[in-house]
Amino acid sequence: MDTFTDSASNTIKNKRRFLAVSLGLFLFALYLFTYRGGFHSVDEVSMFAVTENFVKFGRVNTDQIAWTQWTTSQAEAQGFFGADGHVYSKKGLALSLAQAPLYALALYLPGLGMLQTVSMLNALITAATGMLLFMFITRMNFTTTTALTTTLTFGLATIAFVYAKYLFSEPLAGLLILVAAYMLYAYRQEGGGRHVVIAGFAAGLAVVARANNLFLLPVFGLYLVWITWPSSTKHRFSFFMPLLVFGAALVVPGLILLGYNTIRSGNPFQTGYDLTLFSSNIALGLYKLLFSPLRGLFVYSPILLLCLPGWWLLRKRHPAESWLLAGLIAVTVGLFAAWSSGEGLSWGSRFLVPIVPLFALCLAPIIEHVTGSRVAGDKVAGYRVAQKHDIKPSPRHSTRSMFYVLRILFYVLLILSFFIQILGVAINPWVYLSQIQTDFGGEFFLENTAALYDFRYSQISGQLLNWSVTHSDIAWWQPWGFDGVAFGLSLGFVMVAGWLLWQSGRVAGLQGYKVAKLQSDRVAWLRNNNGLIMGRMPMLSLSLGLSLLFSYALLARYNYTDRQFGPPNDSYTQTLNRVAIDSQQPIVTVAQYHYHIPMNRFKASVPLIGFAQQGWPLPDTALPLLESATAGDSIALVTIGFPPGAPDNAAEQWLARHTFKISDEWLPDEVRLARFTAVQPTATRRIEATFDQTIQLTAIKLLTTISPGQPLPVEFTWQPLASPQADYNLFLQLLNIDGTLIAQHDSPPNGGYTPTSNWTTHEAVISRHALALPPNLPAGDYRLIAGLYDPTTGRRLPTDTGSDFVELGNVTVQSSNVAVVRD
Repeated sequence: MDTFTDSASNTIKNKRRFLAVSLGLFLFALYLFTYRGGFHSVDEVSMFAVTENFVKFGRVNTDQIAWTQWTTSQAEAQGFFGADGHVYSKKGLALSLAQAPLYALALYLPGLGMLQTVSMLNALITAATGMLLFMFITRMNFTTTTALTTTLTFGLATIAFVYAKYLFSEPLAGLLILVAAYMLYAYRQEGGGRHVVIAGFAAGLAVVARANNLFLLPVFGLYLVWITWPSSTKHRFSFFMPLLVFGAALVVPGLILLGYNTIRSGNPFQTGYDLTLFSSNIALGLYKLLFSPLRGLFVYSPILLLCLPGWWLLRKRHPAESWLLAGLIAVTVGLFAAWSSGEGLSWGSRFLVPIVPLFALCLAPIIEHVTGSRVAGDKVAGYRVAQKHDIKPSPRHSTRSMFYVLRILFYVLLILSFFIQILGVAINPWVYLSQIQTDFGGEFFLENTAALYDFRYSQISGQLLNWSVTHSDIAWWQPWGFDGVAFGLSLGFVMVAGWLLWQSGRVAGLQGYKVAKLQSDRVAWLRNNNGLIMGRMPMLSLSLGLSLLFSYALLARYNYTDRQFGPPNDSYTQTLNRVAIDSQQPIVTVAQYHYHIPMNRFKASVPLIGFAQQGWPLPDTALPLLESATAGDSIALVTIGFPPGAPDNAAEQWLARHTFKISDEWLPDEVRLARFTAVQPTATRRIEATFDQTIQLTAIKLLTTISPGQPLPVEFTWQPLASPQADYNLFLQLLNIDGTLIAQHDSPPNGGYTPTSNWTTHEAVISRHALALPPNLPAGDYRLIAGLYDPTTGRRLPTDTGSDFVELGNVTVQSSNVAVVRD
């Protein structure tokens, strides 16, 4: 190869890379234009929870959404309890790790919500997939026009468009599979062990993303055997070396996966999924995945129907690569055709999203015919140079009429596919899905209903029926108002990225090298084209900088205006921040419908343990979580909408029975903050006092010595002499020697979970209460008194001595700099 040819090759590569980056930027801008930011499925919540705990605490449990283990069936649960009692996600780890940089960025940058920022990830991943798809197609000697059209078709006319706004792991798996395929093809063309290493590492990470991708590894191995086999007759080592390198590159991802499994379950081979959920009805599974109105890939992306003839054409030009694509697609489709578990929220088949880029590769030969841009130039360093004229279809391949039929069919399917994706990104699919779930008696997956066969229940028609701002899934178009600022920013980003793509397309013209016969003309061609590329580099840098600025401005805007998280200073987040300032102990929450708010706004490094609305008794699996929450001295419980003593708040009931409630405070928006102490009293005092000849106080436990600012726990033992006719409250007061009130606690016994009207003479009752002592309380001895009163009238119950309270003895408050020793 002469110097000029080598220089031409580098020039062409640089042009294509420049265009690929511009194309990826344009796709990302469009995805940000249709961005929503937030959760659509509990699957996303589970993987995000791993990210949150990993960044904040270096752990991979999901205790903040422990409620998911009890609000669904075990088959639908998003995780499982590990050997250490914590909750772990059953999802793959790769997406959670990929989300970590964006989460950390939002955690430390002002004005950004963590969830809203991380919600951009799959937009970035899908745009990157488009960039790589473009490079793959051009590397396979298709024209730039073909590569550009194919990539835009993938990015805007397939289900990849819709999944770019969700936080599912499938887009990441798709990118990693494409990276592996691309790098192995680059190895075939150029050699170089680095390509095989990257391919193996990417394939391994695809398994970490989704365990089912383990079955794709043999397909990659067979491709390596195919492309290295011819040289094996002379050099046996050269045949085995790529396979060894590929296998070695799998080691690190494999260790990550095995280590993650071990942390979760104690078993390195336990993925968290039930591997018995397979069906022998493969034909039904294929119909469901490919053609059904509920999940069918070809129904939700009709343009991909042309992949079938496209693959046949690709097989003639790239037989090894076509069979690689066929193998990866067949294994994935076959596996999920046999998988009997449902997909939950999906637009088409979510399980097939990772292989959509592979389907798109098969579109390239069809698009090449349709656009009339078949390659007909010289090859330069393995790249074929396109001519600036259309290549009409030859009679050997098809008649002219068939050519136009194909062109019309392509554009009809393309427009239809794009229209279907617009429906998917504009309106929240959950709205219609929940409607038909109700119609079919609450069937969640809908795969055993008429929705699997009857096109009248298709989500596509459902989106049309639900087209309104009430159901909008676009951040700037919401029921609380049209956000003109966000619309203008996102549209401006699209225009800037579109202009850059247009400029890059002008630069990427490859004509001129072949027709330059003289060496001086070739030198001029190289100089002019290199100058064009270098002249556009500042423009590209400026565009990337503007992209960051647009993205930050939009995210900051949405963090302030998006009402799915409540007002900017919502009471829930403020309460959590208030608790975090006072203590670093885990916060127990019972707010299962508000989990997304702290995930977006709560930036303090304080763990949350999330429980569900649930009746007593708690399941045994909940006990280790509550015990871990009470490992410290103080516990905070934050609930939304639950009054004290609510029968469906089993977490609070457990705390009331095993710790000592200090205070209970209602805050705006039905947020309630209850504080408890786990400090156990050590001294027992016998008390003989009878209230209203009905209830006898027989003993108390308390701390006799305490420091200022610390809670004083007191345990009461009651013996009913008769069944009380009313629900009484207890008052506990700390007085100084002259009787001045220092601190007071009023509440029903055990926070209302053991009301006095339920007491019987057959058993004693223990109630636990605590006093919060002022932090500046002087050292000395103080009196402790208690009594019962009717909260409806305020009347205190008299004791058998004629008083309306009972003396519990003295408590000594030591100076705050004196250590308090407790038994």
